[in-house]
Formats: sequence, C-alpha cells, structure tokens
Amino acid sequence: MIDKKITELVYRDLETDLTPEEQLKLKEYLAGDPEAAKFYAEWQNIKAEFNLEKQNLVDVDLKQAILERINMEKYVKQEGRTEIKLTRSFWQRPVFRFAFVFLIGVFTGFLIFSFLKVDFSGSKLPTQDMKGTLYDSRSFNDMKVADNILYDSPLAKAVFAVRYSTKVVEIRIDLSSLYPITTTVEFDFNNFECLNVQNVNVNDQTTCSAAANFVQINNVGDNKFIIQLYNKNSLQHNIDFKIFQNDMPLYQNSVIVNKE
Repeated sequence: MIDKKITELVYRDLETDLTPEEQLKLKEYLAGDPEAAKFYAEWQNIKAEFNLEKQNLVDVDLKQAILERINMEKYVKQEGRTEIKLTRSFWQRPVFRFAFVFLIGVFTGFLIFSFLKVDFSGSKLPTQDMKGTLYDSRSFNDMKVADNILYDSPLAKAVFAVRYSTKVVEIRIDLSSLYPITTTVEFDFNNFECLNVQNVNVNDQTTCSAAANFVQINNVGDNKFIIQLYNKNSLQHNIDFKIFQNDMPLYQNSVIVNKE
C-alpha cells in the first residue's frame, strides 16, 4: 500500500506545487518503490488525457438565464398597485379568457407532442441528450483544488477530480469497469444545485440521471464525465462519492469544498 505522504507528494507534483527538495525526495522514493512508480505513471496519463480532452472540447456558454440567477445581487420587490375592478360582460371576464387560452395551449401542446413523439414514461435522461450543455472548459484551471480521489480494484477503477470557485463546483469523473457498476455523486440541495452533466467520452451501454441532490451513473466499460454544480454559498460542505455493484457497496469517500 502506498504511503499517504507519498500520495500527497504525487498529487502536488501533478499540480506543479512541489519545491525542488520535495521533487528530489519524490524521485528517490519512486526509484525504490515500483508500486508507487506505477501509481505516479497512471496519474500522469490521466492528467495528459484531461489536458488533451480540454483542448478538443468545444466551449459552450452557460445559459443566460442561469448566469443572471448566479450573478443576481438582490431581489427588488415590486411596489403594490391599486387596482380598480370593473364589472364586465361574461365574454370579457378574465376567467373565461384564461380558460380559452388554456384550452388553446393544451390543444397546441398535444399537436406538438404528437409530431415529435415525445416519450415521458421515465425520469432517466439518456446520456447523449445531456452532451454539450452549459460547459466552459476554460474555468477548470482557474478553480481551487478540493481533492483528487483514486479508487483501483479488480472490479472497478475510478478517478474523481474536484475543483471549485465561489459560484461553481466542477467534478471530473473517469470510470472503468468490465461489469455494470453504479456510481453516485451525492450533495445537499440546500448548498448545491446540478447545472450540467457533460459526457466527455461515453459508450452506448452507460446511462446517467440527475436529481435534486445526486447524480447517478450506471457504468459499463471506460467512460468520462464532467459534472458542474451551482455553489450556493461559501460555507464548507461535503460531496460524497459511492460505488456499488449489484447493490453491494464497493467504495465510499467524500471531499470538502469551500475550504477557505
């Protein structure tokens, strides 16, 4: 098992945060420990893949509505107005107008859904429908590092790289499994809100769904995701990561954001 201090040195070296003395110490340790050297090489490959994918991704701006909500400083309450009600005929009454507009809307919606053949039978979202929304690849390098988690076993491998800013938490996930596994990212909806799930590299056997307080990935094979959460406040909060196979827990860990 790799020493925790050496693991921290590896993470810091990948972030180019080591002093020359610490780099020399790390090289000497890796030269004498093949397992640690393999661990270090795997992390270098993961970092190289993320950098390559970041260069190839097409930037898509956040939706204006969400930007307005995030950047809103205050809510201005509208002043109450004095209304003067007049007695109208039956055909001019608001109730009849609203009912008429509602019926037209229902009829129009029915026609649109009939043409588009929309299926609302389930709440699970196909992963391909979530691709390319609300993602800005330029933001990740400017964020603070919360933690980098690595899980490696014969049943599954997973990497969770978590960074955050005052407004957004970005989680990069790399999953690999021969057989189906379920991975969940859980958080408190009072502190975070899911803005976007980006499938960087996802096969047809893998699906993803999002709810108010978690994102669930049903994984088979090698897949990569990026999850963005709206950071509602500056207090410290946990984000939990869990991996299951056949409803049996394989792994559980958490990271803390807003550390400073």
